[in-house]
Amino acid sequence: MKLPVVARVYRSNVVESSHCGSAVVVNREGKVLYWAGEPGRLTFLRSGAKPLQVLPLFTSGAAKAYSFSLPQVAVMCASHSGQPVHQEQVLGILERVGLSEAHLQCGIHRPFHGPTARALAAAGEKPGPRHNACSGKHACMLAITRYRGWDISSYTRLEHPVQQEMLATVARLTGVPAGDVITGLDTCGVPVFAVPLYNIAFAYANLAQPDKEECDWRVGMEAVASAMAQYPELLAGEGRFTTALLETCAGKVLAKDGAEALFCVGVPDRGWGVAVKIEDGSDRALAPVVIQLLREVGLLSGDLPPALARFEQPELYTHRGEVAGRIVPVKLF
Repeated sequence: MKLPVVARVYRSNVVESSHCGSAVVVNREGKVLYWAGEPGRLTFLRSGAKPLQVLPLFTSGAAKAYSFSLPQVAVMCASHSGQPVHQEQVLGILERVGLSEAHLQCGIHRPFHGPTARALAAAGEKPGPRHNACSGKHACMLAITRYRGWDISSYTRLEHPVQQEMLATVARLTGVPAGDVITGLDTCGVPVFAVPLYNIAFAYANLAQPDKEECDWRVGMEAVASAMAQYPELLAGEGRFTTALLETCAGKVLAKDGAEALFCVGVPDRGWGVAVKIEDGSDRALAPVVIQLLREVGLLSGDLPPALARFEQPELYTHRGEVAGRIVPVKLF
């Protein structure tokens, strides 16, 4: 099917380019409340899976055994910017389970946070695995693996028990049988899971309203929600959209970004789940579309605080700092 335009890029008053996409809102019972585009589009969860992937920490008993703090749970859910506050939490998780940064197999990249990257360069230091945006997720997987007594060296492989627990968890919350979940390889080297966009939204509806869940599952989901609400700066970082949205909504939503322009939202009060996918994978269109959706369904209204408002219709600049255009979302529903 032909997907709708969800955002237009203007230079002067001329539409220079457009972004197409899909969005879906479902409730805890799985009923579609709003949709645009293709709710059944097969979509990799990418980092949108991270809040789900923390749950085996609780169902396994590892969270209780190691007494992890809410900030540590938050960074396990994160695609963080590599700031010192993020590094501190990741290293704290590893220390608590008797491991070190050397055990992380997430790979190395430059920190997303510019000042942190420049400070490293100025000191003549190179980034390490702790700076990787996925290091918290990997620390979580290592904690489960350590607690279970499984082999640590192969924890990233699909056949490893910890990855099978991740798969089973994604299957449980999305409602897609594990055998029907498509797997691939994420940038950080662990398995990544693809299900229809509708099922991603359904997973976040389940995550947002866990009152019908069994004890350990419910405890884990409530801990994830509390970590997101109380420590939004750990979920992404300074100047990032996910952090700004969580700060603005102050516990009214759970929010997580995923690579290739996926965004997931859970709404605890309503028992809703939301999933947005920009078809061309362009992150520049994602925040305006998410804000537009949240306005349309009544979760955002009026003037937004500056930290979030700058994402609503982001301006495009010349190399001299002059405004050259803007990105404008289109009505979705």
